[in-house]
Amino acid sequence: MNRLPFLILFLTLTFSACTPRPQDCARSEVFCVGLVTDFGSVNSGINQEAWLGLQDAKADEKIDRVDFIETIDARDRAKNIEAFAENGYDVIITVGASISDETVAAAQKYPHILFIGVEQPQNTKYPNLAGLVFHEDESGFLAGALAALITRTNRIAGMCEEKFIDPMRRYCDGFQAGALYVKKDVKVTIVYRNGSEEDLFNDANWGQTTAQKLVHDGVDVLFAAGGGTADAALEAAANEGASVIGAETDNYARLADIRPRLATSAVNDVRSGVHELMRLAREGQFPAGESMGQVNLAPFHEFEIRISSDVATRLEEIRTGLANGSIKTGILYKSP
Repeated sequence: MNRLPFLILFLTLTFSACTPRPQDCARSEVFCVGLVTDFGSVNSGINQEAWLGLQDAKADEKIDRVDFIETIDARDRAKNIEAFAENGYDVIITVGASISDETVAAAQKYPHILFIGVEQPQNTKYPNLAGLVFHEDESGFLAGALAALITRTNRIAGMCEEKFIDPMRRYCDGFQAGALYVKKDVKVTIVYRNGSEEDLFNDANWGQTTAQKLVHDGVDVLFAAGGGTADAALEAAANEGASVIGAETDNYARLADIRPRLATSAVNDVRSGVHELMRLAREGQFPAGESMGQVNLAPFHEFEIRISSDVATRLEEIRTGLANGSIKTGILYKSP
């Protein structure tokens, strides 16, 4: 099946929603930024946070024009990036670890364009490529500490996408380390998905069945990271009566059906990170290589009535210790 006509149609629809026309981006005085998702909508997860960061930068007059392309088929990622590159965009932002290879290839092919990869560690430094990355081990550590402090069965679990993806490894390894930091005898189960790469971050069946099994085995607090895979796990665990902790963004807005059981989310502040990188890019201070963003726990929302003052105080002590370096997660930033 030839996907090019669909791609052209999609671009036409996307661009036509805004003015000026895309060819204006070829003019040096018009600073244009294009965002490409690794998969899915700009209205969900880290895609949405990155898009909001660009809206903030536009409001601050750091950007003249901003557009997006939502990747529907993973095979179109390179073409979607190229569509912006060939239309004269000054900066192209790609979102998600699974579009990293295509981002690096495009940065090499178009050295006059700046590229930013959200949640994409940089193994090789290119002068026109920045990776917005995070210490997921620290937010995972906080999530694990919370899980250990609120469990009643003394059994908790972390589920993450494939371990070869460093941010996923950091989330779940950090979760385990944080749990054991506050409670040495807590039983922690860590499960990494091991399946088809075509289902990366979108394996709802694995997420659901694995979460259900963990809860049936006695787990009463479950942490999950990894896009749609994690969403399915959180929903399944919550429906089985467990408390759940999300990751990457504040899951409260997106997973409305499980709000009463959503304790919090281990979040990466993608929005502020993108905003800051756009400021630096526009001011001629583009930081090639890795730029470290901020991590934290999202608000407790409806779950707050179940968080005692002692638990809140303990979490704040740990948060402060991670920030000032007096507490170390012990997790390597990159796989050995």
